Amino acid sequence: MAGNSPSIAVAQASGNVLIDAIVYVDLPLWTSQSPSSGLTVTYGFMTTPLGPNDADFTALDFAPLNVTQQAAVRLIYATSQSLTGLTFVETADAASADIAFGTMDIAGPSTMAITYFDAVTGTTDDGSPIFDLKDYVYLDNAEWRATLADPVPGSLGYETILHEIGHTLGLDDTAYTRSLPALLDNTDFTVMSYTETDTYKANFSVLDVAALHYLYADTGSIRPFGLTPVISWPETASPAPGSVLAVV
Repeated sequence: MAGNSPSIAVAQASGNVLIDAIVYVDLPLWTSQSPSSGLTVTYGFMTTPLGPNDADFTALDFAPLNVTQQAAVRLIYATSQSLTGLTFVETADAASADIAFGTMDIAGPSTMAITYFDAVTGTTDDGSPIFDLKDYVYLDNAEWRATLADPVPGSLGYETILHEIGHTLGLDDTAYTRSLPALLDNTDFTVMSYTETDTYKANFSVLDVAALHYLYADTGSIRPFGLTPVISWPETASPAPGSVLAVV
């Protein structure tokens, strides 16, 4: 979504390690667009490969999402509206969408999905700044094709799409931030963890909800979710901003 904005809203550390462990610090947020109240974010499904303005980007063996994968994306964004205050609307024109989904053969046999972030800045004829934020989400259609082909809620495929959509909302991997206590670094607490528990998740976990509330709610408080803010935790490193958006 291109918009005129005098400043770019980016994810900032909260000072609470439980939130900061899954916040993608310095990532521009959809609320960079104006107005931030009642903001609509569009998403679409690619019919041809799209990607960031990067000469090195290539979508190998591109294919569109199947109907079950598309249904998973729709459901997750529908349930994310109440967590963020954003309105997510599907568009048939993936090229103009804020977030575009496709599949390809992703390099690296262990990589299930990846999200690319891109932003275009400029000025209008009258000198006003323009900021256009784009996300491109790809699911693997080679090694992980069977796992991701039928992503019904409660499956690893669905949880993977949930994880990637977390990135489009400003969440980072705990493996990159390296600050969440090991006791909490699993999918029971955050789907942004690589440590699976005994059930695959169909919804964002409690720390994900807390982080989304912090990023998009006016108060930035996680107390309504029954969590006590934690400023630091013994034997944890300082948060380190991730260098990529998403590799599952």
